[in-house]
Amino acid sequence: MSLLGKDGEVRKIQFTGRSTYILSLPKKWMQEMHLKPGDPVNVIREANNSLSIIPYAERSSNLSNEATAVVLEKEGVTSVQRKVISIYLLGYNIIHLKSKTGRINPAQRDAVREVIRRNLVGTEIIADSSDAITIQVLLTLPELSVNTAVRRMFLIASSMHKDAMLALGESNHELAKTVIKSDDEVDRFSLYILRNLVIATQNERVLREIGLKRPADCLGYRVAVKSIERIADHSCGIAKNVEEQQQKISKGLFEKIDKMSKLSLAAVNDSVEAFLRRDYIMADSVVDKAENIHSVESEIISVLNKEDKTASHEPINSNIRLILEDIRRTAEHASDIAEAAMNQTIGEVITVERVPITTSTSTSTSTTTPDK
Repeated sequence: MSLLGKDGEVRKIQFTGRSTYILSLPKKWMQEMHLKPGDPVNVIREANNSLSIIPYAERSSNLSNEATAVVLEKEGVTSVQRKVISIYLLGYNIIHLKSKTGRINPAQRDAVREVIRRNLVGTEIIADSSDAITIQVLLTLPELSVNTAVRRMFLIASSMHKDAMLALGESNHELAKTVIKSDDEVDRFSLYILRNLVIATQNERVLREIGLKRPADCLGYRVAVKSIERIADHSCGIAKNVEEQQQKISKGLFEKIDKMSKLSLAAVNDSVEAFLRRDYIMADSVVDKAENIHSVESEIISVLNKEDKTASHEPINSNIRLILEDIRRTAEHASDIAEAAMNQTIGEVITVERVPITTSTSTSTSTTTPDK
């Protein structure tokens, strides 16, 4: 028998035998979890002394289910790729692609192979026919903790930025091309982490295995992952502008840009460290560092404005302005990561006082002077 409480059902603990306490479970929850009498469950004591009841073989419905998507005859290759990525992110392990007209055209088939090779970690095509493609995600559980994956993703993005700046200083087009190719690896880590975060919000077991404590933590990690992905994109932006330049920039100008780059990258490094270490004070200082980038950018732009008066410098300076924007926006993403770190750790640096609410009744008396 259960009573209806303000936070859900209130159930009474019963005593049976000599040393066993039992508690009945809601029928609706049993049905939703597909549990039946005799099925094992894990009872976990949490840090706050509450108990979590988790099905022993718990898995999110998406973890074991198969998803089927229809590929239209005239559907573009990028649309097909986006469809595969979206299903992958939802946490499905088996993805069926079927043609509505009975045949998947060669361009669509090549697009599916390309997105699997370039973007989806641990994914293989296990069946391939003229009218259908079956994809299986072989990584059923995360092999890396989310912190390890985020750190590796950041190291790749950081190396891309450094190489892009080296390519700028040397006017090295081959190195610039290498930077652009490295973006695929960052994207692979990004999708892999985001997929695990989606699964973790639905599955307590996966949440613990990837190193998180609460489903709410997934929101902060999503911000950090997307920001690091954008930092890698800005590194590609720098590299692409290097490819377009036909002549080397002056040593003095490069030193100014490189100074701005190092300040921006230092802010990113500190923001990621603050996020992974859960260091509120360090994260707070990063926001101020990121703001200082604007003044450095303004100094360089003032130099470019003077050089623009010389016609020979104008095409070069146009690309430089775009590179400065990529460096500045990199610092802005560092600020986003730092703010996510502060949002996740603010509860650890404040003291919450619970003041009991009391109701007091006051009686007021008024004195009226009688009319004379």
